[in-house]
Amino acid sequence: MQPIGVIKFVDPVSMERLKTMHTGSLLTRLQNLRSLDIDFEHSDWDENELKHNMATGQIVFKETELWKTAFSEVKELLAQREHIPRGSKEKRREAAKNKHR
Repeated sequence: MQPIGVIKFVDPVSMERLKTMHTGSLLTRLQNLRSLDIDFEHSDWDENELKHNMATGQIVFKETELWKTAFSEVKELLAQREHIPRGSKEKRREAAKNKHR
């Protein structure tokens, strides 16, 4: 189990599942993917921890095909979503409210 606030791995998720996720969840996934270590040499992982998480199919480092695929899939889906520019909280609420009318 990961310590609270420290992301050491990200679970793989199918593209079908990603498509059903809320935009906020996709943004959180993107942030979690970005927070992973580049590779084993730049991490605080020990050999046993690495073997366990690699064996369970976790995404652990940026320099892997799993990470590159997961990152590009999230970016692709986010690019298709409507973008509401940041502004005051009230403006964002109004824009969201008008979207559902």
